[in-house]
Amino acid sequence: MSAGFRRTLVAASVALSSWLVLGTSRADESAAARRAAAAREMDRPYTMAELGVGLLTLPAADVCIRSVKDCEQGETSVGVGIQNIYRVHSFGFGAGILYATTLRSDAARGDKDLDGDGNLDLERDHSRKYFLVEGLFRYYLLRSGSWEWWGGAAIGGVVVNDSWTTKADREPYSDTAYSGPRAATIGTEGLTTGLAIGGEWTFAANWSFGTVLRYSSWFLPSTPETSPTGDIASLNGRVDMFDFGLAIAYRIAL
Repeated sequence: MSAGFRRTLVAASVALSSWLVLGTSRADESAAARRAAAAREMDRPYTMAELGVGLLTLPAADVCIRSVKDCEQGETSVGVGIQNIYRVHSFGFGAGILYATTLRSDAARGDKDLDGDGNLDLERDHSRKYFLVEGLFRYYLLRSGSWEWWGGAAIGGVVVNDSWTTKADREPYSDTAYSGPRAATIGTEGLTTGLAIGGEWTFAANWSFGTVLRYSSWFLPSTPETSPTGDIASLNGRVDMFDFGLAIAYRIAL
């Protein structure tokens, strides 16, 4: 057997093996997709991975940056969340996380102009981020064709992270070695409970698109934490939160 023929035979064997593996993989995926679609149609248990984006707003919150007497009312942020939900009949149980960041960056109040040039010496900026981890419950109230509507509840924890950065933090000189944190931060931890409603439209075998509207009440420490530089946590006490978002979900067979 010539060397050229052996190389041709090996290449053909590799190609055939690859084709068989890929074909089997596609068959397995198709079988899993069919099982997940059948589970929904036959009202059998399945799991669902859901990715959502939305607007998180605190309409009545007193957002205080420098002192408890120096506050603004209301806050709106952009949030991204992911949930994993186990669905059995009309009930859904699971957990999710949500990360949100403010749409604005505030100049930190109370900074001094010590040299009298009209500019704040440190040129500090203040920003705020939110992180929620929650357990979820849903009850699917109504189903009509490819549409489903549900109501639910959630309970978990929330962390509000305030950060203050100076111009030197944000724009360090390239020839200057820097060590240590880039910002002064305060993390405020609390509990959250809430209610939600939503709808889902199944537009493909295992894919759905939906909307979510929810209300949550945050229970944060009544006395805001203060940093070594005299800055305070911007939120404290009970805070009302509304979240309107869009979500896309994929069903997974058990």
